[in-house]
Amino acid sequence: MTGLRLQDIKPLKLLPWVVTVIIVATIGIYLWTHSSSSTTDTAQAVKSVMPANLKLAASTNGELPHDADFVKVAENDTLVLYADKNSGHFKVDDKRDGHEITSYPNPTDWQKEKISGTWRSHLLSPIMMETIDTSKKLEVMVSSLLSQKGGITSWKQIDNGFAVTFVLPTTNMIIPVEVRIQDDYVETKIIDTGIVEAGKDSLLSLKVYPFMGAAQPDGQEGYILLPDGSGAIYNIKDNMTNERSVYKEPIYGGDMAFTSALTNRRTVTMPIYGIKAKDNGILAVADQGDEYGYIYAAPSGVYSKYAWATIEQAYRLPYYQPTSNDGKTGFTTYSKVKFGENRSVRYYLLPKASSDYSGMAAKYRQYLMEVEGLKQLTTGNSSMPLYLDIIGGDSQKGFLQNKFITGTTTDQAKLILERLHAQGIPQVVVTYQGWQHGGVSTYGFGAQVDKRLGGNAGMKSFAEYAKSKGDKVLLEVNYQLNTDGKNFNPKSEALQDQAGTILKFKRRQSNDEVAQVSPQISLDRMKSNISKFKALGIDGLSVMGLGDYLDSDYNRRYHANRTKVKEIQKEFMNTIQTNLPTVSIGNGNAYALSNTSSIRRIPGDYSYDLFLDEAVPFSQIALHGIIPYTLNWGNSRDEYQKDFLRSIEYGAAPTFGVIYAKTEEMKKAYSVWQYSLNFDEWEASLLKEYQRFSEALGDVQDQFIRSNRTIARNVKETVYENGQKIIVNYNNEQISVDGYHVPGNDFIVVKGSVAQ
Repeated sequence: MTGLRLQDIKPLKLLPWVVTVIIVATIGIYLWTHSSSSTTDTAQAVKSVMPANLKLAASTNGELPHDADFVKVAENDTLVLYADKNSGHFKVDDKRDGHEITSYPNPTDWQKEKISGTWRSHLLSPIMMETIDTSKKLEVMVSSLLSQKGGITSWKQIDNGFAVTFVLPTTNMIIPVEVRIQDDYVETKIIDTGIVEAGKDSLLSLKVYPFMGAAQPDGQEGYILLPDGSGAIYNIKDNMTNERSVYKEPIYGGDMAFTSALTNRRTVTMPIYGIKAKDNGILAVADQGDEYGYIYAAPSGVYSKYAWATIEQAYRLPYYQPTSNDGKTGFTTYSKVKFGENRSVRYYLLPKASSDYSGMAAKYRQYLMEVEGLKQLTTGNSSMPLYLDIIGGDSQKGFLQNKFITGTTTDQAKLILERLHAQGIPQVVVTYQGWQHGGVSTYGFGAQVDKRLGGNAGMKSFAEYAKSKGDKVLLEVNYQLNTDGKNFNPKSEALQDQAGTILKFKRRQSNDEVAQVSPQISLDRMKSNISKFKALGIDGLSVMGLGDYLDSDYNRRYHANRTKVKEIQKEFMNTIQTNLPTVSIGNGNAYALSNTSSIRRIPGDYSYDLFLDEAVPFSQIALHGIIPYTLNWGNSRDEYQKDFLRSIEYGAAPTFGVIYAKTEEMKKAYSVWQYSLNFDEWEASLLKEYQRFSEALGDVQDQFIRSNRTIARNVKETVYENGQKIIVNYNNEQISVDGYHVPGNDFIVVKGSVAQ
């Protein structure tokens, strides 16, 4: 045999072996970097932060803290804060009506609580946590201060409250928390820089004072308000069906850079929850670090007899690490670096008169105005506008390439406005969709209107005509996705997860995947294009995607965590607002509201989750009078009359989506095939509906909603701050209530005065 020469080695035959070695080395390096550097280093770290003679948190033999252990630490015109330095707990007295809330389960119900063991320890603990030892199997450990036999290393009084440091010896962690009162709320804050992870365990999540406001069923009115859709309530009741589900949803939706549990629930767009127990209530608002919070709630009978809700603070999330080029093999792990940011939650105390969901929504409205800078509308005697979405075009599959379908040219859009004004519609806010090359199914960064629709000249002429009639024209844009590839390189400018995988959005209609754009690229492109939009003479842009989704970006060139992405999106909206007078969003997260002129197609229902009992208009009560909003198009409702009535009850503006072409023209379109859109077919219904909307809501466009309630079976009453009432009857038959006769499946308007 002859010796093997270097030139005899076939590179292609060696390639699988080289790839295997690289993969094994990658896994080895990963496991080494995710483990402690050495047992000695770990022991020294633990010793340096864990007191040798740690005093355990107050042991009360499985009972609540003693009243005698609480001392007054702060007081203002509305609240008094008392704290127990032995347990870390607190309670707050409301001077307005004398009611009290505690950071632990409601003492009145405690004698009925029969849970024992670990969960009894959890109920009594000021903090609960999830941790994981990444050197072992990925088993998440749920524990609490008392279940770990933890203690308090420091407790001191600070301005308006106290600071406490919790030590958890099993997981070798230190968690510092501050509690303060201000005006009519108590605030808890986790101090991020003081968190210590001294052992092998990594912190995944924290629940701080999770059982504040927790209550048991007692036959009186009580519920948990959750920000599901428009808002939904779970009535606190005995768990007769042994239902075991809980509610856990990320604030502002899941993060595509991580592995998320998929549910059919609606995205949480507002960082709140509320609890009403008997005559009092609380509204919790995640104020700082909200982008890493989860709304968590458990019904009575799942973990204990108490029903409870809290903000769960996430510090690490799972993600998929592929070990093959095609991504079909890999493993799930957790992010190594802890998500930073202090985490603060405000708990507003609500006295009897404002303890229901209407009072909770009014308090959140106040928060939006005082903290986020939103202002009350001043419409005066202005007529109610019609919000009209006009679809320019869409695409359908062709033999060799997609075929463009014309829905409405700019000249035809003029004709639509002419007909509406001739028949008494005083003002129209037009959102022109599908104006770009390829129509509704195409996303890009350009500002060039498709020539088949009239081009830029046609759009400019249409915008000028609309202004002459007192109307507004907005163009719909989506800078979160890109399909045309122009001025965009997905390999270097797309959103990526921690494994470097390009994140894509799956489109069922066209059966393809579209790369998501790095947020910084979206912002840069908008800054470079805004002058082109301005040159078209339009009034503004309607933004889809951004402000609706919040995904981390691990693209090395543009790395941004959720906190930074939130700020980038706000800057994106501000860039538009400073150059064009009008910006609208589709649904939209709470952080985008301060840069928004209107919200299109806000949810008017909830997820019909087994956990929840009924929808309520929480978001609409919070927003009415500060931001105009619409529900679904009148021609795309699931239940036409019922959803029309809900729009009236919820104070929404009228809206339709139309094309000038026949509906059949769009039957093979990628995006709008499922809708009946022809303007001729819907014109009469649109005009009739507009008159009814104007009759009900024209005088209250800038008025806050004072209350919404059920006054009889399937009969709702909405009251505005000027005293006007709208009573909606969802029954088929006429009903008489409070001296008023309301026809079946209809509503009446009762004019009033502020004093009512």
